[in-house]
Amino acid sequence: MTPSVTTHSIRKVLACLGLIVFAGALLVACGGCGGATTSPDGTAMTSTGGTASTPAYTSVTFGTDDGLCLGGRIYGRGARGIVLAHMYPADQTSWDGVAQDLAAEGFFVLTFDFRGYGESEGAKDIQYLDRDVTAAVITLRQAGAEEIVLIGASMGGTACLKSADQLQTLSSVRLAGVATLSAPVQFQGLSAEEAVPRLQIPLLFIDAEGDSAASGARDLQGLAGGRGTLVILPGSDHGTDLFAGSQAVEAWRLLLDFIQESMPTTI
Repeated sequence: MTPSVTTHSIRKVLACLGLIVFAGALLVACGGCGGATTSPDGTAMTSTGGTASTPAYTSVTFGTDDGLCLGGRIYGRGARGIVLAHMYPADQTSWDGVAQDLAAEGFFVLTFDFRGYGESEGAKDIQYLDRDVTAAVITLRQAGAEEIVLIGASMGGTACLKSADQLQTLSSVRLAGVATLSAPVQFQGLSAEEAVPRLQIPLLFIDAEGDSAASGARDLQGLAGGRGTLVILPGSDHGTDLFAGSQAVEAWRLLLDFIQESMPTTI
């Protein structure tokens, strides 16, 4: 069985990525994986119900430490970075509105498809999704983000927590916090049970009271020794569906407040 992400594998990703430049376009190289294309103009719904009519993102590809090529999208630019990890069985497009709104707030945002989903290579090996989060973080860091918050929906949240356990020890990455939406402690071989007690960064666990996954948010806060902030919202929306339901405004406020508190000023 392939081992979980380690500090050695993180260094391997760094070596694989090499030099990345963001100046109108992002250039990523990792073997046969690399390049960037600017998205066409289009109007898209945002997380707060408005619309965005400017070119929304730049498409990118980047490599994982075990040799897969993942597809992603860059929104905005700047020193304060955010990686958005999608839920099951969705793909990165489930974050489009939120990503655009965060970019409008001045953040440098990366969404991506997990292995086997959307534009990414490989099988849907959920037990290794933390590797994909790590590769995304290193990609955004190499592109210019000086501090980064991880935000994951459902299985994406579990993957973010597991990845954060390794990333928080690196001097090359300033990990500012992790927020999860409807994340379970374990999902199809992916587990954050051992990682969460070791996390020494700000944590936010959001869920809906009518969602069967709400117990996961409570369990995660327990594993964090009560250090994480737990918010249970009314309703039953799951993951990124929270931004389309009756609690959309509150979910957005909670997320934005957490990000701004974790990365309070522009570097």
